[in-house]
Amino acid sequence: MTTESVRRLLDSGLDFALYRFPGEREPHLVLQTNGEALVMESLHRSPTSTGTGGLLPGNEPSGFIFAPFTETAKTPTLLIRPDVAVSGWELIDLETRTLGKQRRISLSSIELEDRTEDIEESDGYKVAFRSFKYQLDRENYQKLVLSFSQLKDWEGAGHEDELFVRATERFPNSMVYLVYTHQAGRWFGCTPELLLEGYGQKWHTMALAGTRTWEHGEWNGKNVHEQRIVSDYIEGQLQGLGARITRHGPYTSKAGHLFHLRTDYTFHLPKPTQPLNIINLLHPTPALCGLPKMEAWNFIRLFERNRRLYYGGYLGPLNLRAETNIFVNIRCAQIRPGGKALFFAGGGLTRNSIFSEEKDEIKRKMDTLLSALVKDQS
Repeated sequence: MTTESVRRLLDSGLDFALYRFPGEREPHLVLQTNGEALVMESLHRSPTSTGTGGLLPGNEPSGFIFAPFTETAKTPTLLIRPDVAVSGWELIDLETRTLGKQRRISLSSIELEDRTEDIEESDGYKVAFRSFKYQLDRENYQKLVLSFSQLKDWEGAGHEDELFVRATERFPNSMVYLVYTHQAGRWFGCTPELLLEGYGQKWHTMALAGTRTWEHGEWNGKNVHEQRIVSDYIEGQLQGLGARITRHGPYTSKAGHLFHLRTDYTFHLPKPTQPLNIINLLHPTPALCGLPKMEAWNFIRLFERNRRLYYGGYLGPLNLRAETNIFVNIRCAQIRPGGKALFFAGGGLTRNSIFSEEKDEIKRKMDTLLSALVKDQS
């Protein structure tokens, strides 16, 4: 029943989001039964460093939001309308039984590029690393995040139904998702990083940074410093809202075969506000961008040599049944026609970063996602 339900969604050609939260067993579905996902205009064309903007309570948008790292005409922020919003395989199966078949995959709003080189062979990543490190060494930035993408043949092409079900079993501590919209195409991911969760005046977020495998044992100074930058930033932004903050961490958190340093925050606001106000204040955090925020964001756009598309953005149900659960879009891939997928990964750079270590971290993060995309691991 589970894979059949996913296959019906994929065959329908309708915009949808199928997702499973960390720690849960059953998935959720948001399905738009006609038309294309709403383009949400000018939410955060440039990130702000202070303030929450002018969005006031009342008439809040509701649905599944899918936002890029940087809004452009070709990568807008999208909202899938919740014409159908159900939870659990049984209800998802019932809702998908009446769907027709269209087999329509559209990537018309995003130019397709063939970046097939491995990071070991990538001159672009090496040049970008040197450019980023040059700025960090001169203390123009505290941190910069450098990303990389690679187009790979995918042995599981056409089997996203099996992929989603397997990933929910392999990544219990991540938000696992499969999203399709006409504008953005088909995306899959397993993200462990919460951006915002809650409603009204009570909210949760986290600072997630630093990466190692189990074999590497203790956290080194570079990873501890990197996570502290993210934590300090989040605490500063929340304090600017007048929030009462409860902090837990940092502690080691497992995501697939990788481990991260994580600090959890629960915070109470003086008065209710739209979740998009808080999201625009936090996003992008130094875990995906850098510090100072505005300057790092502009530098990345100009010198990264990699189009992030929806990697490094965020996604999740927004004001759905009065609650919001938004995650940062990391460990993700855009599924392409012809048996391919464009994989994304990134790493935080500081003055202490070493090229070989950062390159290996990118490979490990891509391998995490690839382990879910292999059709047969027996």
